[in-house]
Amino acid sequence: MTRSFTQLEQAMERVETLAPGVPRQEVILTRLYYHIMPRLSGYLNDILKEHGVNETVWMALLTLYACPNQTLNPSDISDTLDSSRTNATRISDELVRHGWAARVPCCDDRRKIRLDLTEEGVRFIESVLPVSRAAHRDLWSAFSTEEKTQLETLLRKLLTRLGG
Repeated sequence: MTRSFTQLEQAMERVETLAPGVPRQEVILTRLYYHIMPRLSGYLNDILKEHGVNETVWMALLTLYACPNQTLNPSDISDTLDSSRTNATRISDELVRHGWAARVPCCDDRRKIRLDLTEEGVRFIESVLPVSRAAHRDLWSAFSTEEKTQLETLLRKLLTRLGG
């Protein structure tokens, strides 16, 4: 456990003695999430950095790769990654800048565009997939299949509780 988290736990123990009834475990669970997220992002970003991509852009690429005909609207990136439309535009710009996707005007509505995965994008994804796969397997290797299933169930329950 990190020093910062140990300090938080000690602080919560003191708060609990000063104000009995504090939901100590619930606060600890919430703060665990906050401590894990930047470390998880850092872990994945460090691995993908040598390929010139971050985890967010990588997930957008995988989303595009998995779509029928490997095409989608930038708003689909926003919805899939649960990010703002502005961030989806930034991600789209990056995909196009690297040559991994091309913007194509929508024939039905000139205000809309779609993103098409390029051959270069397919090559890039297929070259990085083994690295991503190994990183995820390594990250979760300390967990049994049952533990991963249970954690997924619990996190989905929390997400639903939060309105996600």
